[in-house]
Amino acid sequence: TDGLFDEDGPGCTVAVRTQAKLLLMVEVTAPFDDAPAMRISFETDDGVRHDYPLRLPIVATCFMEPVTLEPGAFMQRWKSLEGQDRECQEVVKAPPNAPKIDEEYMERISKIITDGLKFGRCPGCDPTPWTVSGAATFRTGAKDLNGNNINVGCLVRVEANPQAGAFRVTTRTLHPLCSKAVKNVALVSIKLA
Repeated sequence: TDGLFDEDGPGCTVAVRTQAKLLLMVEVTAPFDDAPAMRISFETDDGVRHDYPLRLPIVATCFMEPVTLEPGAFMQRWKSLEGQDRECQEVVKAPPNAPKIDEEYMERISKIITDGLKFGRCPGCDPTPWTVSGAATFRTGAKDLNGNNINVGCLVRVEANPQAGAFRVTTRTLHPLCSKAVKNVALVSIKLA
């Protein structure tokens, strides 16, 4: 946000007991794994300066476009993305107050993947009801040498272990930051399910 406003100009004035809104339009240019920061600074009539660092409520999955893949295509892409820098994996316990992991709970997890993370559901990839698989494209505004937008394909699998009350979240992409970002958003979302 540096340079977003003309610091030498008069700025804006907000009257006492009123509000002002600032609309931000955000275009991502590269994968990221941490919410962007913004600093709001102002001075009151009595000369007291206030400075508030903020984290914007923007995560990588805000820039996803769902993709639905047939089981064979999903598994082929999943295997092609094996590798140290392409995969992120973590196990998370279900919250203590969560109901037992059953098929209804897995439907909630499926909704998190599709509605929350903006992934397309890829049904039939697994012979068990305890796994949810999804695919998406991380869309950026950055251009390649041909002038086309740079996009990153993303795959996610959430595997439940009902006996242990836990989930294993695995993400695979061509970009390490994208894999990490999707995994982190998925973990937080599952903990809040």
